Amino acid sequence: MWIFLDIDGVLVPEKKFEQPVLQKDMIKFDPVCLNEFENVLRRYPTAKIVISSSWREIYSLEQISSLFSPDIAVRVIGVTPCLHPIVIEKNKHIRHQGVLEYLRQNNEENPQWVAIDDIADFYEPGSPIVVTDAYYGFNRNSAEILDRYLASFSEKITDENTIGQ
Repeated sequence: MWIFLDIDGVLVPEKKFEQPVLQKDMIKFDPVCLNEFENVLRRYPTAKIVISSSWREIYSLEQISSLFSPDIAVRVIGVTPCLHPIVIEKNKHIRHQGVLEYLRQNNEENPQWVAIDDIADFYEPGSPIVVTDAYYGFNRNSAEILDRYLASFSEKITDENTIGQ
């Protein structure tokens, strides 16, 4: 299963910028948002993360993945492609198009995917998306919604399954 992850408004909430931010802190995730996100992912070890954020145009995949805990960082496997200007001009659902193009380039047929973004309009109506509040970012409510999506895709690993193994 695939998670297409935006960053600003998700792991970097707007509230971060209410106070001046030092340059060295610009490329840091909010620890509360990150913790909520990673805690869900730990229950779904087959979930792979693809960065759909504009950060993919500024920072390398290695720089972005290094911001996650090591066990999650290894699952950050790619970025969505930059789309041709004609595609962008003709389609307001640009992130959705990036997701579809990534899946096409990776020969995924009938893929199970969910996007996490603070802008629902980047995706076609009815798309599997966890929409975050840009001010607060990925919070407990977002985590519950993501958990429901991922649970519908695969069996969840629970503590009961690992006892005595």
